[in-house]
Amino acid sequence: MIGESSRGKEPVFFMSRRLVKPENDDNWMEFAMKDREKLIEEQIKIEEEIETMQLTGIKQKIWEFLIKEKQFNSEEIETDTEFRLTLGDREIKVGIDFVINLPSASFMVIQCSSSSLEAWERYVTSFARVVKDYQIPYAVVTDGEKALIIDVLGGRLIGESLSDLFTRGETLNRMKDFKKIPCPANRLEKEKRIVYAFESIKSPTIKDFKE
Repeated sequence: MIGESSRGKEPVFFMSRRLVKPENDDNWMEFAMKDREKLIEEQIKIEEEIETMQLTGIKQKIWEFLIKEKQFNSEEIETDTEFRLTLGDREIKVGIDFVINLPSASFMVIQCSSSSLEAWERYVTSFARVVKDYQIPYAVVTDGEKALIIDVLGGRLIGESLSDLFTRGETLNRMKDFKKIPCPANRLEKEKRIVYAFESIKSPTIKDFKE
């Protein structure tokens, strides 16, 4: 049987199997429920594996695009970057797919997603505002085809496709007069909580480094 993944358009292949009824009718319902739960777990695992493969493909495409099309140097692009974020009396680990760094400062963070880009727009904006002692000026979420490009300091959307991403030359020009501006104190805690909430969705087992 061929089904469609709830998280993407790729076909999901799974087996239809016939339940073998046990001789004791008293155990039939329990047996059927356990078998159904097992099928659901298997389907969830298949979907998670497909999503992982999709994300790996998207990340590879973006890496090549940044280097070949936008002329960034490989050493300027951090991958799977992790930061430690203090929230209340805790210190948590948060991560992003790409950070573009220039000698003067980090210029852009990029999050890859195989689901709705709009759903992750708020996350990347908040992430760029709080992971350093200054706001990283640009944030992007992309599925490898489309992209939402956010001016973090201005709080506005400035592009909706990969072609709208800055080249390395354009980036250097934009950073000439860049001043490091921290996130306003009255917004800092709220922005951190937004990042924490999304990180919980990305990875339910967030590590708490502070006991």
